Amino acid sequence: MDTVPYWLDYPYEPRPPLRRDIEVDACVIGGGVSGLSCAHELARRGVQTVLLEARTVASGASGRNGGFLLAGAAPFHVDARERFGREAAARIYARTVEVQQEVYALAESLGVSDAVRPVGSLRLATSEEEAGHVRRHVAALKEDGFEAELVERDELEPALRKIGRAGCLVPHDGALQPARWIRALATDAEAAGATIFEDTRAELGEHVTANGATVKARHVVVAADGPLPGLVPDAADKVQARRLHMLATAPLPDRIVSTLVYARYGFEYFQQLPDGRLALGGFSDLDGPASYTSEERGDPHIWERLERYLRDELGVQRAAITHRWVGVVGFTDDGRAFAGQVRDGLYELGGYSGTGNLIGLIAGRGVAERIASGRSEDLELLQLR
Repeated sequence: MDTVPYWLDYPYEPRPPLRRDIEVDACVIGGGVSGLSCAHELARRGVQTVLLEARTVASGASGRNGGFLLAGAAPFHVDARERFGREAAARIYARTVEVQQEVYALAESLGVSDAVRPVGSLRLATSEEEAGHVRRHVAALKEDGFEAELVERDELEPALRKIGRAGCLVPHDGALQPARWIRALATDAEAAGATIFEDTRAELGEHVTANGATVKARHVVVAADGPLPGLVPDAADKVQARRLHMLATAPLPDRIVSTLVYARYGFEYFQQLPDGRLALGGFSDLDGPASYTSEERGDPHIWERLERYLRDELGVQRAAITHRWVGVVGFTDDGRAFAGQVRDGLYELGGYSGTGNLIGLIAGRGVAERIASGRSEDLELLQLR
């Protein structure tokens, strides 16, 4: 059965909904990482901004993901070099590393450093074929001047040796409690001057409407990732909504992994939290075509496979499963996010292909920069459309 996501399972007092007509410079729709980073940057630049969230801040993919703050684009760096060119891929990676460090500093200043922890990530190969790709991945990162370490099978943590063949360790990547981080970002956006309404489901027309009220804005930004096609129909040919399954265990008696783990080309991903519980997601390939849905409803067969993965692959025999949930994210055919103007006064943000925690933040800022100044080096650098 679906439950409340572990990340969102704590007391929260929502903000009031919109109940009156308003007129502002910019209206941002969506209270996830890209919407909040966009609203924060707009407000910081003196643009009168309102943000509308249908449920609560971080209730969508931003509070339902694996909690990985990974540098780089959606493709692995070795693949990004082939797809985008070596120079472009290196510039993208360097910029994400730079912003990643900004996130660590901002989280500390906001008092949520425990929710944004630089624990490192391990990309784990589970076959000899993938091990070859991991070795090329490590080499590509090093050739371009980035931190990466090849971890051989006998150097892996004991719980990973059964399934692992080799790993790529990136020490500066981070683990998130994503809901706490995003909600702290929302508070900071308000401090910068943005106004946030929750329980406010927006609809697009001549003006934005919600709860019987009208929002008149010169600029409207739809920052929705997976749900983007449902809000802006012409986004359907760019972004596909896809569900990703996750579960969380009760605290384990022993620590089995110290880093984020991204296994089998990223199809499985997990981290062990400070209190010992394990957060695990994956098997979207097993979910197959059924995974392409905008409904936050899981398949018991996928959760059953995740539980078997805990027992059979990771050797976790007795941990109780406390939470099961799905997050709906946006995927694109080529792994490039969509972030830009689609017509006069309307901007779209989404399609992060599972990397929204960092790329989504950069994209949100970038759209704000374009609105406020007419251009954004980040959008140009990241080749966002």
